[in-house]
Amino acid sequence: MGQNTIRLAIVDDHEIVRLGIHRVLEGEDNIMLVGEAETGKEALAMAHKLKPQVMLVDVKLPDISGIEVVQRLKNDSDTCGVQAIILTVFDDLEIAVEAIRAGAIGYILKDCGKEQLLQAINSAADGVPLVSSAITKKLVNILYPKSAQQTAPFPGKEEMPQLTDREREVMHLVTKGYSNKALAKELDISISTVKTHIRNIFRKLGIEDRAQAIIQAIKSERF
Repeated sequence: MGQNTIRLAIVDDHEIVRLGIHRVLEGEDNIMLVGEAETGKEALAMAHKLKPQVMLVDVKLPDISGIEVVQRLKNDSDTCGVQAIILTVFDDLEIAVEAIRAGAIGYILKDCGKEQLLQAINSAADGVPLVSSAITKKLVNILYPKSAQQTAPFPGKEEMPQLTDREREVMHLVTKGYSNKALAKELDISISTVKTHIRNIFRKLGIEDRAQAIIQAIKSERF
Protein backbone atom coordinates (compact mmCIF):
# COMPACT_ATOMS: atom_id res chain seq x y z
CA MET A 1 0.00 0.00 0.00
CA GLY A 2 1.46 3.33 -1.08
CA GLN A 3 1.90 6.30 1.19
CA ASN A 4 -0.99 8.17 -0.45
CA THR A 5 -3.37 5.20 -0.59
CA ILE A 6 -6.80 6.02 0.86
CA ARG A 7 -7.97 3.56 3.54
CA LEU A 8 -11.69 3.09 2.92
CA ALA A 9 -14.41 1.35 4.95
CA ILE A 10 -18.04 0.62 4.01
CA VAL A 11 -21.03 0.62 6.36
CA ASP A 12 -24.18 -0.78 4.75
CA ASP A 13 -26.47 -3.65 5.71
CA HIS A 14 -27.15 -4.62 2.09
CA GLU A 15 -24.61 -7.01 0.62
CA ILE A 16 -25.50 -6.02 -2.94
CA VAL A 17 -24.51 -2.41 -2.21
CA ARG A 18 -21.19 -3.48 -0.74
CA LEU A 19 -20.53 -5.71 -3.75
CA GLY A 20 -21.34 -2.82 -6.06
CA ILE A 21 -18.78 -0.61 -4.32
CA HIS A 22 -16.26 -3.42 -4.64
CA ARG A 23 -16.82 -3.34 -8.40
CA VAL A 24 -16.36 0.42 -8.50
CA LEU A 25 -13.05 0.15 -6.66
CA GLU A 26 -11.59 -2.44 -9.03
CA GLY A 27 -8.48 -1.01 -10.66
CA GLU A 28 -8.35 2.02 -8.33
CA ASP A 29 -4.80 1.70 -7.01
CA ASN A 30 -5.07 4.72 -4.72
CA ILE A 31 -8.01 3.30 -2.70
CA MET A 32 -7.75 0.28 -0.41
CA LEU A 33 -10.86 -1.26 1.13
CA VAL A 34 -9.86 -2.12 4.70
CA GLY A 35 -13.19 -3.16 6.23
CA GLU A 36 -16.95 -3.54 6.04
CA ALA A 37 -19.74 -3.31 8.61
CA GLU A 38 -23.47 -4.02 8.53
CA THR A 39 -24.53 -2.13 11.67
CA GLY A 40 -23.69 1.15 13.35
CA LYS A 41 -22.08 -0.52 16.36
CA GLU A 42 -19.91 -2.66 14.07
CA ALA A 43 -18.94 0.52 12.22
CA LEU A 44 -17.78 2.27 15.39
CA ALA A 45 -15.77 -0.78 16.50
CA MET A 46 -14.24 -1.03 13.02
CA ALA A 47 -13.26 2.64 13.06
CA HIS A 48 -11.36 2.13 16.32
CA LYS A 49 -9.67 -1.06 15.17
CA LEU A 50 -8.86 -0.39 11.51
CA LYS A 51 -8.49 3.43 11.47
CA PRO A 52 -9.96 4.04 7.99
CA GLN A 53 -9.32 7.43 6.46
CA VAL A 54 -12.72 7.56 4.72
CA MET A 55 -15.93 5.75 5.60
CA LEU A 56 -19.02 5.35 3.40
CA VAL A 57 -22.06 5.21 5.70
CA ASP A 58 -25.68 4.41 4.87
CA VAL A 59 -28.33 6.47 6.68
CA LYS A 60 -30.58 3.54 7.59
CA LEU A 61 -28.84 0.83 9.60
CA PRO A 62 -30.41 -1.97 11.68
CA ASP A 63 -29.44 -0.50 15.05
CA ILE A 64 -28.49 3.19 15.06
CA SER A 65 -28.72 5.68 12.22
CA GLY A 66 -25.80 6.50 9.98
CA ILE A 67 -25.99 10.10 11.17
CA GLU A 68 -25.57 8.96 14.76
CA VAL A 69 -22.57 6.89 13.66
CA VAL A 70 -21.02 10.03 12.16
CA GLN A 71 -21.75 12.03 15.30
CA ARG A 72 -20.17 9.41 17.55
CA LEU A 73 -17.12 9.20 15.31
CA LYS A 74 -16.63 12.96 15.50
CA ASN A 75 -17.18 13.11 19.27
CA ASP A 76 -14.53 10.45 19.94
CA SER A 77 -10.94 11.71 19.98
CA ASP A 78 -9.77 8.32 18.69
CA THR A 79 -11.96 8.41 15.55
CA CYS A 80 -12.67 12.11 14.95
CA GLY A 81 -10.21 12.09 12.04
CA VAL A 82 -12.34 9.64 10.03
CA GLN A 83 -13.98 11.41 7.09
CA ALA A 84 -17.53 10.09 6.77
CA ILE A 85 -19.56 10.22 3.57
CA ILE A 86 -23.28 9.52 3.78
CA LEU A 87 -24.23 7.24 0.88
CA THR A 88 -28.02 6.91 0.76
CA VAL A 89 -31.18 6.58 -1.32
CA PHE A 90 -32.75 9.53 0.51
CA ASP A 91 -32.79 12.64 -1.63
CA ASP A 92 -33.83 14.62 1.43
CA LEU A 93 -32.65 18.12 2.28
CA GLU A 94 -33.28 17.90 6.03
CA ILE A 95 -31.40 14.61 6.34
CA ALA A 96 -28.50 16.02 4.31
CA VAL A 97 -28.19 19.14 6.47
CA GLU A 98 -28.46 17.04 9.64
CA ALA A 99 -25.70 14.75 8.36
CA ILE A 100 -23.38 17.65 7.56
CA ARG A 101 -24.04 19.24 10.94
CA ALA A 102 -23.21 15.91 12.57
CA GLY A 103 -19.83 16.02 10.87
CA ALA A 104 -20.24 14.21 7.54
CA ILE A 105 -17.95 15.57 4.86
CA GLY A 106 -20.10 14.30 2.01
CA TYR A 107 -23.67 13.37 1.13
CA ILE A 108 -24.24 11.48 -2.10
CA LEU A 109 -27.00 9.29 -3.48
CA LYS A 110 -26.72 5.58 -4.25
CA ASP A 111 -27.77 6.14 -7.83
CA CYS A 112 -24.67 8.26 -8.45
CA GLY A 113 -22.22 7.17 -11.10
CA LYS A 114 -18.80 5.64 -10.60
CA GLU A 115 -17.02 8.93 -11.22
CA GLN A 116 -18.99 10.82 -8.58
CA LEU A 117 -18.43 8.11 -5.98
CA LEU A 118 -14.69 8.09 -6.65
CA GLN A 119 -14.65 11.89 -6.61
CA ALA A 120 -16.42 11.90 -3.23
CA ILE A 121 -13.92 9.44 -1.76
CA ASN A 122 -10.91 11.34 -3.07
CA SER A 123 -12.38 14.68 -2.02
CA ALA A 124 -13.08 13.40 1.48
CA ALA A 125 -9.52 12.14 1.82
CA ASP A 126 -8.37 15.64 0.86
CA GLY A 127 -10.72 17.22 3.40
CA VAL A 128 -13.00 18.67 0.72
CA PRO A 129 -16.80 18.28 1.13
CA LEU A 130 -18.94 16.98 -1.71
CA VAL A 131 -22.74 17.10 -1.64
CA SER A 132 -25.07 15.62 -4.24
CA SER A 133 -26.02 18.21 -6.84
CA ALA A 134 -29.69 17.31 -6.32
CA ILE A 135 -29.42 18.24 -2.63
CA THR A 136 -27.54 21.45 -3.41
CA LYS A 137 -30.23 22.51 -5.90
CA LYS A 138 -32.96 21.85 -3.33
CA LEU A 139 -31.12 23.91 -0.74
CA VAL A 140 -30.63 26.80 -3.15
CA ASN A 141 -34.24 26.68 -4.34
CA ILE A 142 -35.59 26.74 -0.79
CA LEU A 143 -33.29 29.45 0.52
CA TYR A 144 -33.35 31.52 -2.67
CA PRO A 145 -36.55 31.30 -4.75
CA LYS A 146 -35.98 31.78 -8.48
CA SER A 147 -37.58 35.22 -8.34
CA ALA A 148 -34.80 36.35 -5.99
CA GLN A 149 -31.89 34.56 -7.60
CA GLN A 150 -29.03 36.45 -9.18
CA THR A 151 -25.45 35.55 -9.93
CA ALA A 152 -22.28 36.95 -8.40
CA PRO A 153 -18.63 36.02 -8.89
CA PHE A 154 -18.22 35.55 -5.14
CA PRO A 155 -20.05 36.72 -1.98
CA GLY A 156 -20.10 40.52 -1.74
CA LYS A 157 -19.41 42.75 1.24
CA GLU A 158 -23.09 42.96 2.09
CA GLU A 159 -23.25 39.16 2.51
CA MET A 160 -19.99 38.71 4.44
CA PRO A 161 -18.82 42.15 5.58
CA GLN A 162 -16.28 40.70 8.01
CA LEU A 163 -14.25 39.11 5.21
CA THR A 164 -11.68 40.82 3.02
CA ASP A 165 -12.04 40.74 -0.77
CA ARG A 166 -9.43 37.99 -1.01
CA GLU A 167 -11.08 35.95 1.76
CA ARG A 168 -14.45 36.14 -0.03
CA GLU A 169 -12.75 34.95 -3.20
CA VAL A 170 -11.17 32.04 -1.32
CA MET A 171 -14.54 31.26 0.30
CA HIS A 172 -16.21 31.13 -3.12
CA LEU A 173 -13.66 28.59 -4.39
CA VAL A 174 -13.96 26.53 -1.20
CA THR A 175 -17.70 26.20 -1.87
CA LYS A 176 -16.88 24.92 -5.35
CA GLY A 177 -14.86 22.08 -3.80
CA TYR A 178 -11.35 23.39 -4.49
CA SER A 179 -8.61 21.71 -2.45
CA ASN A 180 -5.85 23.81 -0.87
CA LYS A 181 -3.55 22.86 -3.73
CA ALA A 182 -6.11 23.82 -6.37
CA LEU A 183 -6.83 27.09 -4.57
CA ALA A 184 -3.15 27.97 -4.52
CA LYS A 185 -2.86 27.29 -8.25
CA GLU A 186 -6.03 29.19 -9.17
CA LEU A 187 -5.10 32.29 -7.15
CA ASP A 188 -1.35 32.05 -7.78
CA ILE A 189 -0.48 32.05 -4.08
CA SER A 190 1.31 29.60 -1.80
CA ILE A 191 -0.47 26.75 0.00
CA SER A 192 0.57 28.24 3.34
CA THR A 193 -1.15 31.52 2.35
CA VAL A 194 -4.27 29.56 1.39
CA LYS A 195 -4.27 27.86 4.80
CA THR A 196 -3.91 31.23 6.52
CA HIS A 197 -6.87 32.64 4.59
CA ILE A 198 -9.00 29.59 5.41
CA ARG A 199 -8.12 29.78 9.12
CA ASN A 200 -9.08 33.46 9.16
CA ILE A 201 -12.34 32.77 7.31
CA PHE A 202 -13.33 30.00 9.70
CA ARG A 203 -12.49 32.17 12.72
CA LYS A 204 -14.44 35.17 11.44
CA LEU A 205 -17.50 33.13 10.48
CA GLY A 206 -17.44 30.99 13.63
CA ILE A 207 -17.17 27.71 11.73
CA GLU A 208 -14.86 24.73 12.10
CA ASP A 209 -14.58 22.98 8.75
CA ARG A 210 -15.22 23.18 5.00
CA ALA A 211 -18.62 21.50 5.22
CA GLN A 212 -19.84 24.27 7.51
CA ALA A 213 -18.22 26.80 5.19
CA ILE A 214 -20.28 25.52 2.27
CA ILE A 215 -23.52 25.75 4.24
CA GLN A 216 -22.56 29.26 5.40
CA ALA A 217 -21.74 30.35 1.85
CA ILE A 218 -24.95 28.92 0.38
CA LYS A 219 -26.97 30.78 3.02
CA SER A 220 -25.12 34.04 2.45
CA GLU A 221 -24.31 34.09 -1.27
CA ARG A 222 -26.74 35.51 -3.80
CA PHE A 223 -27.66 33.02 -6.49
